[in-house]
Amino acid sequence: MSKARQRQKQKARRTRRDHGLREEAAAASRPRRRMGRALVGVIGVIGILFLGVLGSLVGQDARQDSAQDQAVATDATAPDTTRRGAPGPPPCPAPDGSSPRRTLFDAAPAMCIDPAAQYRARFVTSAGVFIADLDQQRSPLAVNNFVFLARYHFYDGLAFPTVIRDAYAQTGDPVAPDLVGPGYTFPDDPLPPAGTYQVGSLVVAHERPDDNGSQFLILLGPQGVELPPVFPLFGQVTQGLDVLARIGAAGGTTADPSPEDPPTIERIDIIETP
Repeated sequence: MSKARQRQKQKARRTRRDHGLREEAAAASRPRRRMGRALVGVIGVIGILFLGVLGSLVGQDARQDSAQDQAVATDATAPDTTRRGAPGPPPCPAPDGSSPRRTLFDAAPAMCIDPAAQYRARFVTSAGVFIADLDQQRSPLAVNNFVFLARYHFYDGLAFPTVIRDAYAQTGDPVAPDLVGPGYTFPDDPLPPAGTYQVGSLVVAHERPDDNGSQFLILLGPQGVELPPVFPLFGQVTQGLDVLARIGAAGGTTADPSPEDPPTIERIDIIETP
């Protein structure tokens, strides 16, 4: 065999060997490339899932924070009724009259009087002294309110700014008639039947039913006795009717009910007996 033929055979063998090596390399590399693409896909899916979970968690936290912020904002702007609530009744005054004077309260009083006791009111006025028996059996709310205010010296120094001869004398507000009152109202007791009012009767003054405060009338004569029984009756003057006559004599008329020199309540002493 010639040398040229031998060189051709050797070249063919090298060509086949090189092609075979390339095919093996390609065959060997194809699984790795597929695994690489699969791994990239898995990593991509995991990444998407992770980002989705992370986004969900972030969104949930944001919603929780927003809800908390909204709750805080609502709590800050809403009325604080759970902590404060409605005002409770004021404390009952000392029975011996030692409580300091008060003329305004946040709420109506609780029941401060003893249901088994009897109460009288001693009025010391610029016209003299008179005494009234208080009827808590007929009007427990009105008597309780009157005793409560009197023991807080609410009426001390008040004038009778309205006095109508043969009708009534009216008082009961430290500022001016029907202007302020004690700061609260309370409902009516059962009203008396017609014909029950007498000279010397103490009745609660109000403009409408169940709107009572501190104003009261003392009936002085036939015009007062004939008033319709729309005012709770809570007491009756039993001593000192002559003092009422002097108060009435200093009064005016229906057209001009303001006396020139109004009689004044200096103090009211509450007498409690078992």
